[in-house]
Amino acid sequence: MPLSTILMLFAISGCQLLSDSNSNKVDFSDYYLWIKSLSDDEIVEEIFQQKSNKQSGYAQADVQLIMLYSLPDSPIHNPYTAKTLLNDYPLVPYSETTFSTTDLAFVVMLKDQLNQQLLLLEQLTNYKGAYQQSKKVNLEQQLKIDQLNKQIIQLKKIEKTLSNRGQ
Repeated sequence: MPLSTILMLFAISGCQLLSDSNSNKVDFSDYYLWIKSLSDDEIVEEIFQQKSNKQSGYAQADVQLIMLYSLPDSPIHNPYTAKTLLNDYPLVPYSETTFSTTDLAFVVMLKDQLNQQLLLLEQLTNYKGAYQQSKKVNLEQQLKIDQLNKQIIQLKKIEKTLSNRGQ
């Protein structure tokens, strides 16, 4: 009986040590899925919480804020800011303490997705500019066509007048 009690205490303390060693790690993919499920008001609260955590020196707050900036439905959605923060965030020193391999892969994938999104935004801006330019050219050409049509009508009237005088 005393031996089983001692073994049980070791087992319990071993479980406690295992759960404490993993408590410094944050599963960013779980966090991302969680913030995707929040309402707008809850996202605003989470933004304030993570900004407060960042000021308090909470290491994961930076990445969590980056995810909030990356979230399409977030009130602070801004892929430019997210990408800038992600570029400034040192991934390597934290890879052994904060990031699991899965989290590091998630953050690298997020960086790739932000790069792609920024490229698409730039292309969209270029297309909008080209569209506006072509719209302006089309309007100018339409005005010229209208002027030419008016001149044709005037010329036809002059021709008709001359034709009537000649008879």
